[in-house]
Amino acid sequence: MKSVIDKYFRHFAFFYKYLGFRIVILVLLSFAVGLLDGFGLALFLPIFSMAADGDDFSNVESLGDLKFLLEWVQNAGIDLTLGAIVTFMVCLFLLKAVFKFFDGFYKVKLQNIFLRRIRYQMVDGLSELDYKNFLKIDSGKVQNTLSGETIKITYGFLAYFNSVQHVVLLLVYLGLALLSNFQFAILVSIGGYFSNFIFRYLFKNTEKASIGLSKLGHNFHSYLVQAVHNFKYLKATDYFHQYRNRLKFIIDEIEFNQRKIGIYSAIMSSMREPIVLGVVVVIVFFQVNVLGGTLSSVLLSLLYFYRALNYIITLQGSWQGFISNYGGLLASVEMIAELKDGKEENVSKMVLKAIDEINLAGVSFSYSNGRKVLDEINLSIKPLTSHAFVGESGSGKTSLVNLLIGLLQPDEGIINVNGSNRKEVSLSGYRKRFGYITQEPVIFSDSLYNNITLWAERTPENLKRLMHAIQLANLKEFVSELKDGIETSLGDNGMLVSGGQKQRISIARELFKEVDVLIFDEATSALDSETEKSIQNNIDELMGKFTIIIIAHRLSTIRKADRISLMNKGKITMTGSFEELIQNSKQFKRMVELQEF
Repeated sequence: MKSVIDKYFRHFAFFYKYLGFRIVILVLLSFAVGLLDGFGLALFLPIFSMAADGDDFSNVESLGDLKFLLEWVQNAGIDLTLGAIVTFMVCLFLLKAVFKFFDGFYKVKLQNIFLRRIRYQMVDGLSELDYKNFLKIDSGKVQNTLSGETIKITYGFLAYFNSVQHVVLLLVYLGLALLSNFQFAILVSIGGYFSNFIFRYLFKNTEKASIGLSKLGHNFHSYLVQAVHNFKYLKATDYFHQYRNRLKFIIDEIEFNQRKIGIYSAIMSSMREPIVLGVVVVIVFFQVNVLGGTLSSVLLSLLYFYRALNYIITLQGSWQGFISNYGGLLASVEMIAELKDGKEENVSKMVLKAIDEINLAGVSFSYSNGRKVLDEINLSIKPLTSHAFVGESGSGKTSLVNLLIGLLQPDEGIINVNGSNRKEVSLSGYRKRFGYITQEPVIFSDSLYNNITLWAERTPENLKRLMHAIQLANLKEFVSELKDGIETSLGDNGMLVSGGQKQRISIARELFKEVDVLIFDEATSALDSETEKSIQNNIDELMGKFTIIIIAHRLSTIRKADRISLMNKGKITMTGSFEELIQNSKQFKRMVELQEF
């Protein structure tokens, strides 16, 4: 049973997983539309007959098994007059219009539900992704799937359910044709079945091209993101010419696949009507000249098959549209699965109200390539103290901070928070107690208010917290000089403000969050000396009010830290105050001598 579903109903099963019984309602609405339309068409035969022979119709048998339509009128005590039958037919078509409206409205509603759930899944999956697994994911693939491929999903969804509705209507008309003339309907159905083999070949090749197109889209976005990120280097070294050729090669491959899909679509759109009409003409000829039927005996069935012909043509087109966008749907499903597989595991329920003390005992960590970056780290960070980490590049400072903040989990050893193993603590609640200021400030293309509060509701309490954070971050004078104040737009990546202002805004954001621990990861290394000194004074003012962790290459920035840990090749070789390390560590003393204070 599963193999049958996978082979013939896998797409339906996929949509059913997201929409459930709602799909059945949509199918029933389509069925009602087709049935009412078919019944209305059946009444054309007696209307034509009465218009030609007079206002009387007694040969209800000419409708075949559909004669019950006229019997309904007779059973209602109404004579079979031209006016009565026309009125009945109009009522059927009006009722069909009502069902067709609800059918279209409901399909749009299902589309909104489906796309929202798909997008929610991808956004939730990205937010819940483990940081270590995030490092393995192709950023171009993520960007392309979350943006470009969702457009394909929209078109794919509409095309698929248009196809489903066309199948339902096609079956309804075929069924009505069978009721009106069984023999003729069987012959046309057989002819239509054999003609479908041509289209199956084209559908299969279109599906392959669509999947290939999505993969090429991932590659293109990946290379494009890297081109923007490394623009300065590529431009300065004139490597952009070589890089440009790589981008153009991928563009050519994308266009080649799109061209193939377009050719397959053109072949199908041009062949559909001639093939189906040819089948019907051959069957009519066979029915009349070989089996001895009359043209009038196949007239009603022919009317239904003409209706069915329209839906065969539109079905081929809508299915082609679905297959053309199938790659986007597949890419989204794969992305959701990949994000789910990389989900961060943390089922603990204990939420910390505050972080007091953090202790590391025998902590070691290695990346997936096997390189050990932290080795037997023993560390104690006391509340409201400042602790700095210094050492050469690659000594493990940033990896240690990633462990402290909960982005990474140790391979060996234990991290205790307030005396409890961190594994027993909710990581989300734990991270909320941290403020994180990096070398490259994170600034969103939005107002100053939204950058600091991250779109918090504008309540008196939040505005009070905002102004307090602005004051602590020494932004009060800067804000007062802005024409629009806290509503001032900062531009893309904060391009409208200086580097020092961006850092202060980043600090204000973390202070607004009301954290216990502030982490400064090379927070002043990208600033000029004057701005660095200003930000350093800001950090010094925050000492004693928060637990502060500092990573720095410039040793002047950590001179006032309570404790300084010297790191080398993943180990903490010595810990003490600035003066103690100068006296007891030749390495630290040499580092100080090489830098200007």
